[in-house]
Amino acid sequence: MTQESSKDELILKVLDGVATPEEIQNLARWINADSENEAYFNQLKKAWNLTSGPVSSVEREEKELKNYMVYVRSRQRIYRIRQVFKYVAIIMIPLLGGIYWLQKEKNSMKPQLVAMESKIVPGEYKATLTTSGGETIVLLPSKQEDIHVQENITVTNGQTGIVYQNTAKAASVLQYNTLKTPRGGEYTITLSDGSRVYLNASSELKYPVLFDEKKREVRLSGEAYFEVAKDSERPFYVVTNTVRIKVYGTSFNVNTYSTQGTQAVLVSGKVGIRGVGADKEYIMNPSELAEFDNDGTFKRIRAVNTSAYTAWRDGRLVFEDESLEEILNRLSRWYNVDVFYGSEVVKNYHFTGYMEKYEDVDTILKAISKMVGVNFIVKGKTITVTK
Repeated sequence: MTQESSKDELILKVLDGVATPEEIQNLARWINADSENEAYFNQLKKAWNLTSGPVSSVEREEKELKNYMVYVRSRQRIYRIRQVFKYVAIIMIPLLGGIYWLQKEKNSMKPQLVAMESKIVPGEYKATLTTSGGETIVLLPSKQEDIHVQENITVTNGQTGIVYQNTAKAASVLQYNTLKTPRGGEYTITLSDGSRVYLNASSELKYPVLFDEKKREVRLSGEAYFEVAKDSERPFYVVTNTVRIKVYGTSFNVNTYSTQGTQAVLVSGKVGIRGVGADKEYIMNPSELAEFDNDGTFKRIRAVNTSAYTAWRDGRLVFEDESLEEILNRLSRWYNVDVFYGSEVVKNYHFTGYMEKYEDVDTILKAISKMVGVNFIVKGKTITVTK
């Protein structure tokens, strides 16, 4: 097998989503080594998209076919042309058949719309509830039900999420429930004090069924938006692996996902925040962001546009000069996909933009590709990024 045919087969393996991470890295290095290599890859990818990708228009297929043949004829190295034509034969024969079929349908008395089901879909409202007794219950907003979580205490699950009875009664012995969302899931919970928590994808909230008479404390892993009910007698605490937040009746967002550490954004009210194990507490004002390292070390507090950090709760994904790694981490959690990088360099590329959370993931990938200059190869539930 020649080196050229081996490279062609590697490209097709990557496009088909069956290449190993090592093969993806090898291809990425080859593409980055020479602009001619990159042009060759892009032309073969266009042809592959027409037969293995989404259904396209007849006009686009005919145009890309002509462009591809012009490109092939322009190649100066004869041995490479022979290899290209080998794959042109493989790719273009079914392509021409597809053009004929689509043209026939186009001229039919009853035009038909052909829909391709996308394997990558936005997240939805779903979660699991684990009771203090160890029972795990699947939650869906469409599944209206009453759930017995503790002696003499029943909670309701439905379209507003899971709701605990709003009561002033305090518990002498705390019994904990855990609400957990998977990748591609989110959920809302109303706690027994009336506080409301919006849990983002791949997150976990542990909380007492009833709070005690001294404080209200919950533990968070992942990301959540809190609307805390005021109670001057019992302060509200949010504890993560890195920070402890004392709340004075307010709305704020906490995110432990970031590769940069833990972030807390205050929308309204007042909070005090400190690293776990630290003595100094930092007071936050509205429209401020507090950042801590993964070990709980305080980094800084700065003014921000809070909507960029809380828009997910309102059905939008907003990116303000974020690294490609952070953006794709967020997309992987919401769309339940795996992301691989053909080059470590692209992780540090930055992008600013926004999209509706429930749109096709291709919408944001195309925008990023155009603005940042990277290629996305989507196969099944895997996204591969190349320079």
